[in-house]
Amino acid sequence: MKYKPVERVITVEFIETSNGTGYDVRVTPDEIVARHNDILVWDVQGLPESKAKKLAFGNFVQVFGSGRVAFGKKGFAPARPRLIPNDDVVVAATSKGFRAKLELGPAEPGFYKYDIKSEGATLLDPDIEIRGPRN
Repeated sequence: MKYKPVERVITVEFIETSNGTGYDVRVTPDEIVARHNDILVWDVQGLPESKAKKLAFGNFVQVFGSGRVAFGKKGFAPARPRLIPNDDVVVAATSKGFRAKLELGPAEPGFYKYDIKSEGATLLDPDIEIRGPRN
């Protein structure tokens, strides 16, 4: 039977610090595992709409996998996976809260880091493992 893509929900929780000057951020689950063609859904909690809509997710960089590299203006660097969209996915208000959604497509298996950004500045760079198809 052919593998059906699954929505993998990743909760990004912002908890205001006790002195009120910032937020602690929790990303759950701690170890995110998806298969290619799955759909990643980031569920943003604990922020008002004005701040939540400034968040974006993207810039997937393969840390461990096929070992491909690219040569650019600054020399060698890990090659971006061709099959994961490079554009940032922004948060939108939905009936289920503030969410961002990315369809992985046939992504190369491996371990990746991606950015959680606010107004272009990287806040966190969590890990994700993408596995090949299950046939």
